[in-house]
Amino acid sequence: MKKIVCIIAVVLMIASVVYAQKKAGITAKDLAGMKGTWAGTISFGQFEGGGSSACELEILNDAVPVRVKLTVSAVPAAVVRLVGGMSGQNVMESDDGTLTTQGTIMFTGPAKGFLEISKSGEKKIKINYWFRGMKGDGILKKK
Repeated sequence: MKKIVCIIAVVLMIASVVYAQKKAGITAKDLAGMKGTWAGTISFGQFEGGGSSACELEILNDAVPVRVKLTVSAVPAAVVRLVGGMSGQNVMESDDGTLTTQGTIMFTGPAKGFLEISKSGEKKIKINYWFRGMKGDGILKKK
């Protein structure tokens, strides 16, 4: 019985190491492969009329600080009323991206807003953001 428990413990330990390796986040070595254009959709939170829109994220360089340009198409009128800005296409740029200890790229903005990028596969990234009281996310694929 003790041998079975030991074998199970060893198998679980090996599985956790393999899982941790697969979940490794973004490092400085990954930035060159991430440079370029990513396209997908971005959500506008859970409030009434939120919805989602097409977006494009351009990672403009492959070194820290990371520079990005986010273009969001067709921002719904309800979102514009909530957070301000313009309906239609909105473009935001940032040049202060830092690598975090959690393996993400973090951009901070005014009023404690942020945009965080994490890997979600070889050719996919996930974005999470907080902007003027609105929380949302998106999934983007490399073009």
